[in-house]
Amino acid sequence: MANLADVIKDEVVKMTSAFTEPQEILLEISPSLQTSSWQESQVYATPSSRWRAYMNQICLHAFLNWVKAEYVPEASIWYSSPGIPAFWEFVNGTAILLKEKRVVLIPSEAIDDSELEVPQEWVDIPSWAADYYLAVQVTPDGESVKFWGYITHTELKSLADYDQVDRTYCIDARHLIKDLNAFWMTYQFCGTEEMKAAIAPLPELSTAEVEYVQQMLSNSSVTFLRLAVPFTTWGMLLENEQWRQWLYQPEQRYLRRTAPTQFSQVQVNLSRWLEQIYDASWQAIETFFEQNSSNLAFNFRSSSGLNATPIKRAKLIDLGMEIEAQKVILLVALITKANQQVSIRIQLHPACNQPYLPANIKLVLLSDQEGIIQQVQARVQDIYMQLKLFNGEVGECFSIQVALNNYQITENFMI
Repeated sequence: MANLADVIKDEVVKMTSAFTEPQEILLEISPSLQTSSWQESQVYATPSSRWRAYMNQICLHAFLNWVKAEYVPEASIWYSSPGIPAFWEFVNGTAILLKEKRVVLIPSEAIDDSELEVPQEWVDIPSWAADYYLAVQVTPDGESVKFWGYITHTELKSLADYDQVDRTYCIDARHLIKDLNAFWMTYQFCGTEEMKAAIAPLPELSTAEVEYVQQMLSNSSVTFLRLAVPFTTWGMLLENEQWRQWLYQPEQRYLRRTAPTQFSQVQVNLSRWLEQIYDASWQAIETFFEQNSSNLAFNFRSSSGLNATPIKRAKLIDLGMEIEAQKVILLVALITKANQQVSIRIQLHPACNQPYLPANIKLVLLSDQEGIIQQVQARVQDIYMQLKLFNGEVGECFSIQVALNNYQITENFMI
């Protein structure tokens, strides 16, 4: 007996072929989203990874805004770790959580819609696999994205051709459902039905195996990291948070040495935070701190003026040194006031379970002309430090600099 998902699929296909053209979703990309996505993509190491990150950013935010407004207000971004998505350095695609179901968007700039290519990581890593895969076409100018078809994990595994050369599942367009109405009908009426095929667990790696892989992948002659080791090994590296960040950080350190000015172009748009649209590298503070942390609650609700419920996000800052004590957490809290003004509080906290900030570390507020407005410096055994509360208007720009010894990182913001 056919299951409900198959029945809905068959009925929608019949209606589509008999009465109308398949319904695709075309979403326009605003110039501001294009600009911010391109700026954020500049932290990646190569031209191809920067373009991949750009395509995924515009698809992610366009789809998320649309689906939250039209269908699932609770929809959210899936990232398995804090920080900007390290996997975009190597893997195309991004995942959205629609309550209990996971959807992976696969963007492509290909002109024709003849097939969908899904990287193996999104199919065969148990914690990455999705219920649905949506094909997305990105126009060359990045001004719009078209969602033109979808397929379930079960169908992808059974119908797609696996390409061993580039480790992708290639599925002909005739196997995709072209009417996105079918997707929402299936999602609504088959919410409890299993859409995933069985996935074999990945084998555990020994410490010796990990060290061997790290040594091999550290070789500068290795060009395509994701294809340099067997998939089971690569999959375990990506599934493990610590190892995945290790894969990404060497690329970041290389970029900082060769093109440090690119980091000054990245700008965080705080107005988007007010709409609950957050940059990928900025996480909820609960990611780093206990939800009922008394220190944080006091710091944000004291005489700082943030007596309402502020928007609070945090980012892990790596100061480029090899010991964990040199990682810190930058916190930003903001709340709207009258006349398009925003009050902003900036704090710096120790990371990696360290009790104190590194002595002499500086937290600096810079104007858009790079002039110092205010700064504070940590003493021995400071558990956190913060700048004085400051106000800004919509459209204003400022920067926050974290500096220790000869190393510094600057985060740029626009209200």
